[in-house]
Amino acid sequence: MARNRSQENRTSQPSDGAIIQGAKRNAQDIIGLIVDQQSQFSKTNRRIAHAILSEPHSFAEKPIEELTAWLDVSAPTITRFSRMLGCDGLKDLKLRIMGSVRVGIRYLEPQTPPGSIAEVAERVSKRAQKTIADMHHNVDLERAQAVVNKISVCHTLYAFGSGGVSSWLIEEIQNRFFRLGIRVIPCNDHQMQFMLATAVERTDAVICCSLTGTNAELEKAVSVAREYGATTIALTPSGTPLAAAVDELLPINCPPDEDILSPASIRYAYMIAIDIISYGVAIARKDAGREKLRRLKQQLAIARDAAQTQPLCD
Repeated sequence: MARNRSQENRTSQPSDGAIIQGAKRNAQDIIGLIVDQQSQFSKTNRRIAHAILSEPHSFAEKPIEELTAWLDVSAPTITRFSRMLGCDGLKDLKLRIMGSVRVGIRYLEPQTPPGSIAEVAERVSKRAQKTIADMHHNVDLERAQAVVNKISVCHTLYAFGSGGVSSWLIEEIQNRFFRLGIRVIPCNDHQMQFMLATAVERTDAVICCSLTGTNAELEKAVSVAREYGATTIALTPSGTPLAAAVDELLPINCPPDEDILSPASIRYAYMIAIDIISYGVAIARKDAGREKLRRLKQQLAIARDAAQTQPLCD
């Protein structure tokens, strides 16, 4: 009876293979799969998982003989671990590991974070200042003027973007330009962007924001808008598909942040670009812009009874 109970206990415990069974067997993000399941691995498999997560390049580069000595496990154990994750074998596991770290190695390697909130504030401020200074010195003024010229005479300005930063950048475009007497229609939905692009007139302009310049759906909307005669504009890195797809480009070329925990400072470059364009448009529209701003300020002053305490343009 005791022997039967012991057999029962052994068979009732889930194996590592059963643990993985509910996961995506052919997951492209093998690192994500290991992170998600490692706490449920056996002690030996946790040792292999820890090696992959802490030193993925070393694991992928070492031959099987060195791996067995490094991990103190047998070659068949490593093979079984690979197959448990849905890989054909060790070679396939290594290929998938390298595929994952090619994108996200900075998220796996330990970094030295700020030691205090004062250091946090200093890093954030300095990165913002550097980005703004770089944009100031490197902005293409000729192209900026061309964008100002197009927007200042357009009938309707469509603002397209999607994703985290681009979605609120187009709201900032609406916030900047409606007060200058320009009708602005922001949209961050790709299907709606496509449909709006079919409704443009030749007197309209479409401005797109993209931090990567590789948004295929945005390119489709731009292509349709150009087909119907609207002027298309992009704030995006130069040399990208979106940059090549528009009539007017104001390139935003900033190096990516190396600190994965810090908010991306590149958004300051886009805000500076939008401010440069909106200020230029305000000047170009002269009285038309001034009258809309006067109305806005007049009504805000009446509603708040604080005419001298608010920013003049907001």
